[in-house]
Amino acid sequence: MRGAVWILVPILAAGCAGGSGERQAKREAPERAADASTVPKTAPRTEPQVSRGASGGAATTARPAPKPKRKGGKTKPRHRSVSLPWRDDGISQVVHVRVRRVAVYTSPQAKRPMLILRKRDERGTQRAFLVRSLSQKWVRVYLPTRPNGSVGWVRRRAVHTYTNGYRLVVRLRSHKLHLWRGGRLLATYPVAVGTRSTPTPRGLFYVVELLKPHRPDGTYGPYSFGLSAHSTVLKRFAGGDGRVGLHGTNQPDLIGTDVSHGCIRVRNAAIRHLAGILPLGTPVYIRS
Repeated sequence: MRGAVWILVPILAAGCAGGSGERQAKREAPERAADASTVPKTAPRTEPQVSRGASGGAATTARPAPKPKRKGGKTKPRHRSVSLPWRDDGISQVVHVRVRRVAVYTSPQAKRPMLILRKRDERGTQRAFLVRSLSQKWVRVYLPTRPNGSVGWVRRRAVHTYTNGYRLVVRLRSHKLHLWRGGRLLATYPVAVGTRSTPTPRGLFYVVELLKPHRPDGTYGPYSFGLSAHSTVLKRFAGGDGRVGLHGTNQPDLIGTDVSHGCIRVRNAAIRHLAGILPLGTPVYIRS
């Protein structure tokens, strides 16, 4: 099911390009809705817009238990856990806004919304959210806004619910992108990522939009996905808000290196394949 129109754009308003002067915890399964009449549909594929939380005797003095010895005298740093939105079978849920404006709340008990978003963004792309949890009246969603990892609550009656089997996992150190569908690994692609000074942000994000640049042989290749991630260094870039993208390239020799301003580059054949199958809201998990 394809419903959006194509929008051609000369450049992306994102912190994407670089290197050659180039210019968005515990695994928890979503709760099943009590409303049996609402059955999630499969998410529509994306059209280009041109954390998956002793007793002792009275006469005897108890000695404190010896502290366990640390190996090497150092403690390993703790890594923040990420709540993954997909179930054990690899299926995640996505919602599309169905009303003209959707109110986003900090909690279902909040009196006023913290944010109001239009049904379509400034380029005309259908507004979609990756779902973190679902109840009868409310949906907790990941937001495409700063800071990275922001979440909010929207009323269930304001959205349509879909299921999605696809997800992407990016490994920064190995420069690999893994395409999954359910429990099956479909493909692995080499990627270029951000430099040390303009790193690709780590965390759980999702596909916000798909753009088709004017020139398929240009900086961004034939397609570019806008992600919900934003650069942690660049607050503004190329006229945009520093949104991170996943796109093609006209410099395939730089694939496998740290070269961009934060975006993820793949070869053009790979981005064409992804553009043909991934729906809005597809999870993108970026790891070290």
